[in-house]
Amino acid sequence: MNAALDAYALRQKTISKNIANVNTPGYKPEKVRFEDEFRNQQEALKGINNHNFHLPLGDKTLANIEIDTYKAKIPEGEIYMSGDNSVNIDREMSDLAQNQIRARFASQMLSRYFKGLSSSITGQQNQ
Repeated sequence: MNAALDAYALRQKTISKNIANVNTPGYKPEKVRFEDEFRNQQEALKGINNHNFHLPLGDKTLANIEIDTYKAKIPEGEIYMSGDNSVNIDREMSDLAQNQIRARFASQMLSRYFKGLSSSITGQQNQ
């Protein structure tokens, strides 16, 4: 969840940058790559060692997932539609709303986790 929140924060910043540069001639929008890296790590975790001489499969911690930005590929139809730059404001606003929903969900799940942890340590139910 911590890596997801970091990714959502970076994505929020990147989308905001794209929206701010919607009228900047020649600006190329950026995207954040997180889900692909996360999916690759999950696939690496799918493995079973049934003998102690077997090599370890994948990374057990997911700690080395890299979150990075890259220049987005622009579909050819949008290049002609967008004018001076390649920022599609409708897509950026949609991505922004989707990112906010995901970030809110991740923060709520993290909050529930810590409330449960606190409850188990103190023995009291948090309301």
